[in-house]
Amino acid sequence: MKKLFLILMILLFSLNNTYWDNNKLKDINIIIKNVSISWEDLYLKLDYSLNKKYLDPVNKMNFSNNIIEKLSKNNSKLANDLETVFQELWNKYSKEVLENKRNTQLVILEGWNIFDIDTYLTQRSVINKWEYIEYVENNEKIIALSEFFPFLDKQITLEWYLYPDTYTINPLWFKINNFVILQLNTFEEKVYNTLFVDEITKEQLYSTSIIESVVNLASIVEKEERNKSEQKTVAGILKKRLKEYRQLWADITTCYPYRLTSNQCKLVISKYIKIKTDYNTRIIIWLPPTPINNPSFITIDNTLNSQNSEYYYYLHDKSWEIYYWKDYEEHKVNIEKYLKK
Repeated sequence: MKKLFLILMILLFSLNNTYWDNNKLKDINIIIKNVSISWEDLYLKLDYSLNKKYLDPVNKMNFSNNIIEKLSKNNSKLANDLETVFQELWNKYSKEVLENKRNTQLVILEGWNIFDIDTYLTQRSVINKWEYIEYVENNEKIIALSEFFPFLDKQITLEWYLYPDTYTINPLWFKINNFVILQLNTFEEKVYNTLFVDEITKEQLYSTSIIESVVNLASIVEKEERNKSEQKTVAGILKKRLKEYRQLWADITTCYPYRLTSNQCKLVISKYIKIKTDYNTRIIIWLPPTPINNPSFITIDNTLNSQNSEYYYYLHDKSWEIYYWKDYEEHKVNIEKYLKK
């Protein structure tokens, strides 16, 4: 029995990392330490471990198939016995796929950038790392898509039009181009046709450059103010600063050229705020070259219909309460009061 489990360990460690990595072997190591385990228990515990590690049956099926292929090269009795276990697992997962029981939902959060989305899709095992980013930044693909979506015009990235929403997909049939088109369709239906197109004439209400500027600013507002009821005031302040050729001072923009996820940016943002780039709004006096994420309908609407005020500055305390001021001297005093106490 010990020899059998030793073979199993060797096979598991030799698997391609696409389906299994060293971290995921921890559960299996626990299983195979028990040399008295029965085949039924082995099946159940392997099934439990795979269900715990993978969210859809496709990758579990791939894992089992990978094991079967490796075992097929070994004609020993022990290998045949093990193959039976994995064959049964493969049959189970393939049946789940064929019966379409495991359609899964992809939840793209508002304010996520393309690096967040790529990381999320990679973690959900539907793409390889950077695959999504490469697609949405591909000039030829953007030009081809612009034939079908009127709001696309000479973009260098699809960032801002990849609408945050909940999408139901089948991992077996997942293709990046179909998913991107689904996101663009959702943007067109929920944002473009609602905010930027006349309901009766169906004509575009604003120039493409204005639409781009609104969504660009909205991507900053999305990160600058979580409270939707305060977004119109924040958007109004940022618009006024742009109009008067003042820096936006929205530090969240500084991370974007470094191709970081939102969580990565939070950890290193102070490292980049003094480095001059086209995305550093402490230095530039205009909008960044592209939006920094994909904002929600509400945020875009609040930015388009912003509220004027007497304020030029704002900050959040540690509990995310927002405060507004008219002049910089007062702003500096309150930085000490709310952020350094």
